[in-house]
Amino acid sequence: MIDPISAFAIAQGAIKGIQAAIKMGKDVQGITNDVMKFFDAKEKVAKEAVKDPKKKYSSDTSQAMSTVMQLHELNKAEEELKWHFINQGHSQLWSQILLERNSIVQRRKVQEILDAKAAKNRKAEIDEAITMGFAFW
Repeated sequence: MIDPISAFAIAQGAIKGIQAAIKMGKDVQGITNDVMKFFDAKEKVAKEAVKDPKKKYSSDTSQAMSTVMQLHELNKAEEELKWHFINQGHSQLWSQILLERNSIVQRRKVQEILDAKAAKNRKAEIDEAITMGFAFW
């Protein structure tokens, strides 16, 4: 798994690519790959920052500061990206992207809950089979 610092660097690189493409006059379709890299990296920063609190930080406050500042910068970049879509006449496209993202997140969360329940049930079945095996032994 990629660490949050590397993910943040990838997100910054994608932002620079998007900004350069916009300056060159590329439209929304011309920046799609960089936009996808940006969102992938932004999500990794958010997820990975909370996974391992012992990484590279001497205090909880420094970890919080790092995480909050990185996400603040990425949220600012996302807001600028949104306005680029709107200024290009693609506000509806931006709205559709956000709706689809929310739908994907919701489906993923539901699937994670279902998977956790299935794993719990499977563990209970295995425990029961082991107990029954010992009972007959």
